[in-house]
Amino acid sequence: MRIPHFALAAALSATIVTASCAAPDAAESPAGNGGSTGTAPALTKDDAAAALLPDAIRTAGKVRVASGVSFPPMEFFDTDNKTVLGFDADLGAALGQVLGVTFEFQNTNFDGIIGGLNAGRYDLALTSMIDKKARQGTADFVDYLNSGVTFMVAKGNKNGLKDKLDLCGRTAAVEKSATGDLTADDITKECAAAGKPAVKKLPFPDQASAVQALQSGRADAVLALDLTLAYNVKQAPDAFEIASKPFGTLPVGIPVPKSNAKLRDAVQAALKKVIESGTYDALLAKWNLTDQALKDAPINQGE
Repeated sequence: MRIPHFALAAALSATIVTASCAAPDAAESPAGNGGSTGTAPALTKDDAAAALLPDAIRTAGKVRVASGVSFPPMEFFDTDNKTVLGFDADLGAALGQVLGVTFEFQNTNFDGIIGGLNAGRYDLALTSMIDKKARQGTADFVDYLNSGVTFMVAKGNKNGLKDKLDLCGRTAAVEKSATGDLTADDITKECAAAGKPAVKKLPFPDQASAVQALQSGRADAVLALDLTLAYNVKQAPDAFEIASKPFGTLPVGIPVPKSNAKLRDAVQAALKKVIESGTYDALLAKWNLTDQALKDAPINQGE
């Protein structure tokens, strides 16, 4: 996890940031994916999947991957603040092995990723992005996980927040343009229908800063995907807790520009090979994401 943009407020903050950077106990081995490491056993190149790649990517030998590297356990920085760790980093390494190219992660703010894809700055994104109909107008999604949305509060839950409507009138920290941000808007509509005040949304450029806002008392809750909040609680069980069940299950996908159907199909074919090899299951187990498995590699499953 990268260091937040403002100074850590207390010793507890430093402890949590350090813990959040720690990978699971499984042994790490270099995977050759442009600044990140993977633990999957080496996969062989699949010529049929690789043949689907656009000529430009095959010639370059790399895929430019946009990622908001502040979302453990999916993607976060190692202690060198350069090496990308996490499930998405490991999955990128595995996909690269199957396709015979390097998946080169480039850190960027989440809210700029779709625009960066459409502008040609990146080829695709591996960044825990929810596949939604609203996003399918400009990108196709190769779906690879399921995840719910929930909120995290400070340990003890002094405000008694248990249901999403309990957030009405409360301050919720979110990562700008990410799922928590969009969900806060949806909850506000439900608040209005129930005659309650809107959620006081507090957006940040990255997830780490949203967690820090809760930790420092600036927010009453952090609203995000359950997979990252569960990781925060696991790393700092004396600081945080999840008080609400997930609001729903949504597919997490790899967005590829609509204009690049070849790359979309290559990634889907590679993902199916990763799943068939057993590597996908191994990575899920490593990062405690077995319950979020989605094994069919469907395209645009989101609603």
